[in-house]
Amino acid sequence: MLIFIASCNEKEQEEPENAVNPSPTVDQLTYVEKDGIVSVEFETVEGTIEWERGATLEGFDGEGYLIWNKEDNFTTPGIGILTYKINITSPGTYQFVWRSRISEGNSISEANDSWLRFGDAADFFGQREGSTVYPKGTGKTPNPEGNSADGWFKIYMNRVGEWFWRSNTSDNDPHDIFVTFETAGIYTMEVSGRSRFHGLDRFVLFIEGKTLSEAQNAERSEIVRP
Repeated sequence: MLIFIASCNEKEQEEPENAVNPSPTVDQLTYVEKDGIVSVEFETVEGTIEWERGATLEGFDGEGYLIWNKEDNFTTPGIGILTYKINITSPGTYQFVWRSRISEGNSISEANDSWLRFGDAADFFGQREGSTVYPKGTGKTPNPEGNSADGWFKIYMNRVGEWFWRSNTSDNDPHDIFVTFETAGIYTMEVSGRSRFHGLDRFVLFIEGKTLSEAQNAERSEIVRP
């Protein structure tokens, strides 16, 4: 149901230029896409972060969740950045959806959003019934209604009292979120704090031809440690 709401070779032959190393060397955890699906628990991020780790709000997946408990950053993305490295083995266009929650209050338009960016993907856009929007600062237009800057989308939901799967951009004109990975490789997904008390539980990416239900029910992505 769509609900309109308001406010991720063989050696004998010449290897392709962008061939993927099956054991990539990176300086942090890498999450491996499998069969066109990426499924990640937000709390698996390691190191010192500005987000608060929690495990008291009922209904979360995995071992916990993250909550932005610092100041609101309504117009300034890039504060309190969480970084997730994603190893894409099946190039294509993926839909992105996260499971999040308004952790305090009863307003559907407060504590309901965070910032998201895929800065090294071939394309990062919002789409709805023939309408496409791009983050401000990318040189692409049109841009979403409401705040956006430096390649970041404001990603919101509007459900009180539960963890909920929804990720939209553009105020009062909800567009779903898509990312295009033209070649196999390791890409960077960034999240930063926007609205205080917005909680993040899990996110999925699923390639065209797959469904949100398939992504929700898929096993969690393999984690490769450096």
